[in-house]
Amino acid sequence: MKHPKLSIVVPCYNEAQNIPIILNRFEKCLLNNDFELILVNDGSKDGSSAVFTAEMAARKHPQIRVVDYEKNKGYGGAIMTGLREAKGEYLSWTHADSQTDPMDIERGFEIFQYSKNPKKLFVKGTRVGRKLGDVLFTFGMSAIATVVLLKPLFDVNAQPKMFHRSFFERVEKKAPSDFSLDLYFLYLAKKFGLKVKSFPVLFLDRRFGESAWAFSFSSKFKTICRTIKYIFALRTAVRTIK
Repeated sequence: MKHPKLSIVVPCYNEAQNIPIILNRFEKCLLNNDFELILVNDGSKDGSSAVFTAEMAARKHPQIRVVDYEKNKGYGGAIMTGLREAKGEYLSWTHADSQTDPMDIERGFEIFQYSKNPKKLFVKGTRVGRKLGDVLFTFGMSAIATVVLLKPLFDVNAQPKMFHRSFFERVEKKAPSDFSLDLYFLYLAKKFGLKVKSFPVLFLDRRFGESAWAFSFSSKFKTICRTIKYIFALRTAVRTIK
């Protein structure tokens, strides 16, 4: 079987109710394109494994694979697991929380098809339709990252993210296993001179479950502190990447 053109990784932690929705939404995207979907069950405790088993048996979709492990590896760790399993020439990831439309992947990939140098292109979403408080929070974190790292880094956590396999192979060894992964990839894309193109994606409220990092003020505060610390450490951490 030939390798797909694009691999899409979706990390799933306690998303049992969202899994059927994800699969339903992605099926049209997969059927119409040379894409594969890799769902990573990141040590979920809500019965996600049984849901995955039932859904995969019912659908028998050759373009969908599930990576299932018992111990939680973290957001970044789950995505990196999926990317390393991927077979596509181009790689991407998005979230499992149904807050963005899986068809955004198709829209984003069209940008590569019109690019003169797609290997040097990094495509990401830019969220629209968010609450003012969330927009201000994102602006503040983006400003800190931009000032410290001396690169324009805005709406860092917006999905999806897409790039050529050659970029992934260049930077994968130093990738973090937590929520800093989005920042890591975007910063290195800027650092290595990739052309970053953004396109608007509608950001909706989560239908089921809760955020893995913003479910309480304490968890959100800890993530903010950890991210700011990582921002200051990032320039030093990537100096050995050529």
